[in-house]
Amino acid sequence: MLFGFDENAIRDRFARGSGEQEYYSIRELAERWRVSRGTVYNRLRSAGAKVLDFATPGGRSKKAVRASVVLQIEARKTKRLC
Repeated sequence: MLFGFDENAIRDRFARGSGEQEYYSIRELAERWRVSRGTVYNRLRSAGAKVLDFATPGGRSKKAVRASVVLQIEARKTKRLC
C-alpha cells in the first residue's frame, strides 16, 4: 500500500488517465514482456485472463487483452530484489 492506496488501484488509475492504450495484442505483449508469443498465451491461460477475439470464419483471428488484465498479471509476477 502506498499512502493508503492499493497498488492495483493506483496502476489502474494511471493506465486510464495517462493516455495508455486500452488493449494489447499478443505480439505487443510478447515484445513488452520479452518472451515468445507462445509464452504469452501460456501466461494468459494460467492467469485465467479473458481475451477479446476477433475471429473470422475460415481466417486468422486477432486477439486483444485489456490493459488492466496485463497490469494485474505484471503486478503478480513482479518480485522485490531484497
